[in-house]
Amino acid sequence: MTQRMPMGAHDISNIGLILAAASLAVSVVVYAFTKVGLIRDLFISMGRMGIQLGLVGLYLTGLFRLNHPLVNIGYVLLMMGAANYSVLKNTGLKQSMFVYTFPATLISVGAVGLYFMTLVFQPQPLYDARYLIPISGMLLGNSMNRTIITLERFYSSVRKDESGYSALIAMGATVNEATSSNLKTAYRAGLGPALANLATMGIVSLPGMMTGQILGGSDPSVAIKYQVAIILAIYVATDLSALLCITFSKRKGFTPYGFLNHDIFKGKSSAASGST
Repeated sequence: MTQRMPMGAHDISNIGLILAAASLAVSVVVYAFTKVGLIRDLFISMGRMGIQLGLVGLYLTGLFRLNHPLVNIGYVLLMMGAANYSVLKNTGLKQSMFVYTFPATLISVGAVGLYFMTLVFQPQPLYDARYLIPISGMLLGNSMNRTIITLERFYSSVRKDESGYSALIAMGATVNEATSSNLKTAYRAGLGPALANLATMGIVSLPGMMTGQILGGSDPSVAIKYQVAIILAIYVATDLSALLCITFSKRKGFTPYGFLNHDIFKGKSSAASGST
């Protein structure tokens, strides 16, 4: 006789959460021993995480009950906006570049998400919040991480050898021709961690979506199918997002004459660089 899988994950009690938080004592001891001075930062970050996740949990509960297409899509757009803000904040580019990176994210995540929602996951209705929001969140989170690496590496490599880049422009090369090697370098930098993660998935680690579904009572074979599908969606979306963010941002990142536009960079270093 086969044992039936549970219909849902076993709830964690409040005491269980307190005991989980108590495990941070290990990190506190490590930080104290190494004298890295991060104990205060740890508690602030954990506090913020708890408050934010608690509020999101309350909001998503209401969102799932309402399940209105306009509200669901609006929330996804809000997530995209926050992701792009984080990308620009962590790449040293001014927030004025938002008008170029946001459409790139919208096209890449939107197109890939719609493809997988329509043809692979097939929820009923298509805009079902229980599918749309978690899947969009996974696509956005991974796209954001890879875009940060790729976009930062692209512009930093151009700035590092700006004299060589400018010489190519002066000799008649287009921006795309002069930055082709920079694009390859940036793309490889962003792609490396993704390929390493794929190569060890299932052996070194069990992916989050698969683990969550198994804990929630899904059959492992079903959980694996979902995980494979979402990994493929993430991989394609991150590829497209990184490429489009660089492509669209070039309109502002370089002057009409093809030289690097220092006004896109934050901080004094951009001003000090001067114009070419």
